[in-house]
Amino acid sequence: MTTDRVGLALSGGGFRATAFGLGCLRALHDTGVLSKVTVVSGISGGSLLAALWAYGPSSFQEFDGQVVELLERGLQLELSTRTLSPVRVARRGVDLIAAARPDGRGRPSRNRTDVLAALLADRAFGDKYLPDVTYAGLSTVLSATDLITSRAVRFGSDLSSLSTYGRIVEPIRVAEAVAASAAFPLAFPAVQRTYTFERGGQTQQQRLALTDGGVYDNLGLPVLEPGRDPRFSDHVYPLDYIVACDAGRQERGASRARVLPFRLMRSFDITYRKTQDGTRARLHAARSTGQIRGFVHAYLGMRDRRLPMPAPGLVPMEQVNQYGTNFKKMSRGNLDAITSRGEQLTRLLLQHYCPALLG
Repeated sequence: MTTDRVGLALSGGGFRATAFGLGCLRALHDTGVLSKVTVVSGISGGSLLAALWAYGPSSFQEFDGQVVELLERGLQLELSTRTLSPVRVARRGVDLIAAARPDGRGRPSRNRTDVLAALLADRAFGDKYLPDVTYAGLSTVLSATDLITSRAVRFGSDLSSLSTYGRIVEPIRVAEAVAASAAFPLAFPAVQRTYTFERGGQTQQQRLALTDGGVYDNLGLPVLEPGRDPRFSDHVYPLDYIVACDAGRQERGASRARVLPFRLMRSFDITYRKTQDGTRARLHAARSTGQIRGFVHAYLGMRDRRLPMPAPGLVPMEQVNQYGTNFKKMSRGNLDAITSRGEQLTRLLLQHYCPALLG
């Protein structure tokens, strides 16, 4: 008897994504699907949740409580306090000069995103490294974006790599990978790192400027797509089912695009959505051709009237759609609404699209 292999993708979106994804994981746990996950891919707030689960306690209830405590306490206030400490400000001035060296050999950055990494280490991950997963047989992929090569950097339990240069030789701490993946450009500067890369027996050092993985791809689905060739791709995972927990919001329809900043943001959103639509279309096609047995996309911004079956008691999309992308402490009301919608949608869509997975 073969065991179903499930790939799980947790999208970006700050704490909104962490809370929505927690609801999705609750549904997967209660239905027995979570134990079938063989690879979890996370972006930004989804990377935070993926790491809290993959590297956290083996008890789901303990993990759930840890995430709820983090969401209710928040990261923003402590992050600001640590960033503005006199010692940190003084060191930052030295780091900016060092990071500007044209040879790329300046010291590692110690900016606001590095403070986030230290805070995450203190709060959740300690000195754990990416191979130190809690569950045997589980692979992790936490994605960031390199602003220099314009490519995705995949930090993983099996390997970490950038397609331009090859595999990263140095061991990577979990907190560092999560912070790089969650470095939303409007709030966090890029993390400057120099890594040793290996390809074909040859090594080289290259400097990266790491920012939010959502800049390149906000769903985390590309590494889970069927048909990837190990001769050209480092992250290849054979899967039977794919579950995507997407905390993206529904556009309101109104726009302030006549003003330049909002026009640029809306243009970015359009390009972004088109890319994500293409990824989803390929996975639906893979389901149709038998490359995978099933695909579920639980989308926070899904219009309720377009659900494939009735959902009595569903938290309405309008109640959660406007929650922002940040790491501020979350009220109990918002937390309950967002997690509940994630759990409800995941249960409903699993029942409709992948009933065999629940057997």
